[in-house]
Amino acid sequence: MRGNWKMDEFGNIVCIPSGEKPNQQIGIFWYIDDEVIRDSVLYKKGKLDDDMLQYGNHHDFWQALQPITEIERKLKAYAHNTYPRGRIVFFPLRKVFRVYSDICVHTDDYKMMKVLESFELEDFDIEFGYDESYCCTECNSF
Repeated sequence: MRGNWKMDEFGNIVCIPSGEKPNQQIGIFWYIDDEVIRDSVLYKKGKLDDDMLQYGNHHDFWQALQPITEIERKLKAYAHNTYPRGRIVFFPLRKVFRVYSDICVHTDDYKMMKVLESFELEDFDIEFGYDESYCCTECNSF
C-alpha cells in the first residue's frame, strides 16, 4: 500500500496516503450503467469476521432500498443479483484491502477504477479476487 502507516485517534493503525485523511471504505457495491451504487462505512468501523473487516449485505440493502434516483430505480426493478456487484473488505493483520467482484467488473480496468474511487481507495495497492457468488445474470453460466 502506498502511504504511511500511522496510529489514528482510536489507536488503530491506518495508512494515510500523502498526508490525506484516512477515508478508505469497505462495503458492498453494484456497477450499473457506468455508475457505482454502494453501501459502505469507514473501514475501521467494519464488522470483524474471522480475519477481515467487512460491512453490508447485498440482499438486505436491496430489500430496504427506497429508490430515489433513476439508477436506484433500475437496481430495484430487478432481483438483487441481476447486475454486476462486489464487496470490498479489509484485512487488519496484513493491512490489505481486497475487492471481490463479478468477472465483468474484475476484468475491466475502467470499471474497477470507478469502484476504487467510490470507496476512496484509488491511491492504494489492492488485492483483487473474483468471486462467483457475485456473478450477474449476464455472466452467470447457469
